[in-house]
Amino acid sequence: MSASPARKGRRPKYPLRAIDLFSGAGGLSQGFRDAGYEIPFALDFDEDSCATYRLNHPETSVACASIKDFTPAQIKKLAGGRVDVVLGGPSCQSFSTAGRRTGWVAEGDERNDLWEHMFKVVEHLKPKAFLMENVPGMVYWKEGAFGDKILKRFTDLGYTVKKEILLAADWGVPQRRRRLFIVGILNGQEFAFPEPTHMGGWRRDSLELWEKRRQEKGLLPHITLQDAIGDLPEIGTAVGAVSAGYTVHKEKASPFAQRMRGKSRKVRDHEVQHLSTDTTKLISHVPSGGTWRDIPPHLLPDRYRGMRRTDSTNLLGRLDWNLPSYTVTTQFNNVTTGCFTHPTEHRSLSVREGARLQTFPDSYHFVGSVVSRCRQIGNAVPPLLASVLAHELAVQVWGAQAAKHHPRSQPIQPSKAMTGPAATDELAKARMKRDAYQDTAAERGIQDTLKAENVTFTLKARDEVTARPNKEIVIESAGVVVLVNGCFLHGCEKHSRETKSSTKWWAEKIKQNQARDAESRRLWRAEGWEVVELWEHEDPKDSVRHIREVMTASVGAATNIASITVG
Repeated sequence: MSASPARKGRRPKYPLRAIDLFSGAGGLSQGFRDAGYEIPFALDFDEDSCATYRLNHPETSVACASIKDFTPAQIKKLAGGRVDVVLGGPSCQSFSTAGRRTGWVAEGDERNDLWEHMFKVVEHLKPKAFLMENVPGMVYWKEGAFGDKILKRFTDLGYTVKKEILLAADWGVPQRRRRLFIVGILNGQEFAFPEPTHMGGWRRDSLELWEKRRQEKGLLPHITLQDAIGDLPEIGTAVGAVSAGYTVHKEKASPFAQRMRGKSRKVRDHEVQHLSTDTTKLISHVPSGGTWRDIPPHLLPDRYRGMRRTDSTNLLGRLDWNLPSYTVTTQFNNVTTGCFTHPTEHRSLSVREGARLQTFPDSYHFVGSVVSRCRQIGNAVPPLLASVLAHELAVQVWGAQAAKHHPRSQPIQPSKAMTGPAATDELAKARMKRDAYQDTAAERGIQDTLKAENVTFTLKARDEVTARPNKEIVIESAGVVVLVNGCFLHGCEKHSRETKSSTKWWAEKIKQNQARDAESRRLWRAEGWEVVELWEHEDPKDSVRHIREVMTASVGAATNIASITVG
């Protein structure tokens, strides 16, 4: 990375000084402090966040108030001296996917304008650089016009501005978190975002391709969940904080865990929120790497009825030891809001586990309830990624000399025991075969119940092009065929609902499926079969009870159905 010299006539002073607006619990500040910066002033309106910040940054003056309560001149005075960099992550809930209401964001939401207050501070202080963090939606809103407006305002102020959406895992953060970063340099060159040090895949069905690319580029594999939290004590279903020693000796812990531990001897904030009995039962059906789609359909709450199998793919998801986590949101304590279920225990991630995935060191303490602490952690910028950006900013703006005062930490090596999948075509073929359509969970539930009750059946698909391609459950001894329908794809009257996207396309698709279903029923009945049509939301035991009633009526009341055995 080439570095430009400091501006002529201005001798840089070290350490560089940055102020943190919208500081939250201090993720950005921690990263910049790790890179050697001094943080004289921080501001946030949330009381718990401010208490957390003060506890971990006692050298910083923290104002617990809204940025709207201060003039830029007052903030300059509170900073107590020169300001080299202004940092800020204006509230992003209005732009996040979780905060969408109609379209993207609500018109008139004052959170949309908080960046303006940061702009006014930059306009008044004229720091050599600024860094703004937000969700990608901030630049997508209004077809990109909103993001262009922000960039133009800073550009007109004399800053050379560059924006980039970064995947945190590509710099050693054990989390597939995508965030927007906007960096501006006053009267200088365009900021060059650092090159990734790690690489991995987003989707399970493309891991081999990503691994092949990673090897070609010579990058490190992504840090896995096992590396990140595997050394922390088990909690089980216990409620309350677990303050205990680590379960793995430091010298045997992963390089990531060793760095997070530092000199800590005890695990703090290792606490989870109580799960209801119903939710615990639901996640008990979800395997590692699975989601709500692995739960027997008849057990799902009504809000899941009629959903496409591709909708809300991470809800009730269970994390995989061998991959980074998904984005740690403000509600990672609630397993029903995303993929936050522990890989092996029937619980959500603990406060400390979320902090680890955000790369807060174990010495970092959080203040407030479990809900508050999780919100603080989910809102934060991962300190590890912040420190990488802080180093690059120092070197590119103030020259190579700055590297001595603001060093970059070495990339974290993945555990030797954890390796990525082999990049072979054979594995890809095996995966495709494994993932090919077999039976739905509802069909498997009915089949298993029939077997348990010693009812002989076969699976048979019709040859007609116009009929369903599925293999139906055929009970030849009773002349009964069973059709099992998915609530969404077949238009269940009880649970059918419009999709949020491609509404007309899906409506036509469902209509075609219903026409095909009717043709299948006609063809089977034309050959003398009794047709039983079931829905995935029905309990398999109730479904089989109904099948038995039809079988009894079909073969005669005197037939001893229970004597039928699996062939």
